Amino acid sequence: MDVVSYLQDNLAEVTIIIGLIFLIVEIWVLGLSTIVLLALGLSTITTGVLVWVGILPATIVGVISGSGIGAGVLTAALWGPMKRMQKGESREFNIHSDLIGLVFELETAMDAHTPATVKYSGVSWKLVLGPAFKDVQLEAGDSVKVIAVDVGKFTVEPIR
Repeated sequence: MDVVSYLQDNLAEVTIIIGLIFLIVEIWVLGLSTIVLLALGLSTITTGVLVWVGILPATIVGVISGSGIGAGVLTAALWGPMKRMQKGESREFNIHSDLIGLVFELETAMDAHTPATVKYSGVSWKLVLGPAFKDVQLEAGDSVKVIAVDVGKFTVEPIR
């Protein structure tokens, strides 16, 4: 038996397996980061089931059309809810870190418009003043305390 006749004889099962492969790649490899493979996987599985029960014709054109139309409908239906899921509550800065409360002396002067840097634990961190200290000018040697941590950035406040 050649491959083409095997595919034609088992089109519904092959379509379901292809849909499962799309879902596995989407979930395990991409971590649900794209809606395309999710919609295509779900619609391909649905198309395979519809071919299996005889609602859709067991032809390549029927399977491709059913999967494509289903993916389009699912993408349109899931676009809004998935977009809302991605929009989490945004914070001004990270408030959970073991580095919060760290105190050190500035090596250079800084203000709200001129950030400084500090080398801590082998990383150069950009220092920015907290929002409550926009009008404060700090000099080299002044002590500051970390009040928030973000990627490569310490938000600090002066210790007086």
